[in-house]
Amino acid sequence: MSRRSSISQPASLFSAQPYTVRLVSLGCAKNLVDAEVMCGSLATHGICLTTDAEVADLTLINTCGFIQSARDEAERAIEDAIRWKKSGRFKGLVRRVVVGGCLAQRSAPEYAARYPEVDCFIGIDDAPHIHEIVLRLARKTSSGAPEILVNAATPTWLYDDTAPRIQVTPPSYAYVKIAEGCNHRCAFCAIPGIRGNLRSRAPESVLAECRQLLANGVRELNLIAQDTTAYGFDFQPRQELSALLRQIDALPGEFWVRVLYTHPLHLTREFLEILNGGKHLAPYLDVPLQHIADPVLRSMRRGMTGEKTRSLLRGIREHYPDLVIRTTFMTGYPGETDEAFQELLDFVREMKFDRLGAFAFSPEPGTPAALIHDGLVSQAVAEERRKELLELQKGISLLRNRAFVGKSMRVLVEERVRKGIWAARGTADAPEVDPRVMIHLSNGQRLEPGRFTTVQITQADDYDLVARLLS
Repeated sequence: MSRRSSISQPASLFSAQPYTVRLVSLGCAKNLVDAEVMCGSLATHGICLTTDAEVADLTLINTCGFIQSARDEAERAIEDAIRWKKSGRFKGLVRRVVVGGCLAQRSAPEYAARYPEVDCFIGIDDAPHIHEIVLRLARKTSSGAPEILVNAATPTWLYDDTAPRIQVTPPSYAYVKIAEGCNHRCAFCAIPGIRGNLRSRAPESVLAECRQLLANGVRELNLIAQDTTAYGFDFQPRQELSALLRQIDALPGEFWVRVLYTHPLHLTREFLEILNGGKHLAPYLDVPLQHIADPVLRSMRRGMTGEKTRSLLRGIREHYPDLVIRTTFMTGYPGETDEAFQELLDFVREMKFDRLGAFAFSPEPGTPAALIHDGLVSQAVAEERRKELLELQKGISLLRNRAFVGKSMRVLVEERVRKGIWAARGTADAPEVDPRVMIHLSNGQRLEPGRFTTVQITQADDYDLVARLLS
């Protein structure tokens, strides 16, 4: 694991060999940042980190609980960890399992009853104190009923630049969480109930973290939050994301800044101007729209109508034609008729989004959408619609990619895929979710990860681009 900043390693607190933790982090980049902070907390208190289950004394699972598929993944990870724990008994080992993250914050009592073999369930606010929990469990000589440390109140924790943190992403890019929580109350979303209300980090703290990351070789700063464009709304007086972006954009060096997870209600002209013309800002707009049909948007409580959405997107296309637009849609939401889905398909055909993701509706316990009984769409139909939407986008993506053939492109080199082929990303490609540029090297050509270079696009696939290195 690479470190974000210099971390002093105290002598082990254990007389024999250091206690060792394996951390499994699931879900989004926002969850990953929490995992990195937990890694920092553990490492600075003499606890070793490993990816090897066989040498670990404790498995810590940082779960996601946003939708059913995420809960299914978390449950599989918990069951794998329980099997790992039990297998240690045959070797005379005392192994522990700790479960944290969104799933634990939301449903710890339920999962404690379901998985009594788990030693401890922790909440979001326990992340900065994880070392204390692990050290206490390490000293226990017996197992009992699972401990539930989750506070019933909504979380209030928000890390800052002074928190020890170990960067587990590739060295070339990192995520900077500028805010936590959300004040929106979309009918389908459980996140506000899990993560709490909006709380923004001080600009000075965000800038300090950005400077640390750049000094350690990071070349792409990805700003994240539940709604990045709501950053500063909780300050007195209220501030805007644009002001923070100007300060980050003024930092010296060669790097990109990418803004993820925006909300269409908060896309101001000022924000779009700096996104389109900043020195370091990637001209990349990540704006989940969820749907276009008015009845669905109203029921979702998105605060947008179909006409407002169309007007917004057409204006962006007209005034900022170079902005890459990525969006996400939901299929199968209650009340999504065949006509509403057809309207969504027509909208996607019209807008020809550069990047598009889709997921099928999942009724989340405790949300208003889970209580809707009229106009229900079967899971099979929701999934079929999701696939149809992605198939439509596949053709759009191919046409857009073909327009790059023969053109040069500045890219950030990531890793060698195999001999003679390296993967890189352009400003249109966010890490982990978007396609990549595959660079084919000629004899004698070399590349290094974490460096910018210029390539010429030679071939277009449905999603990835193929390129050659320019001298």
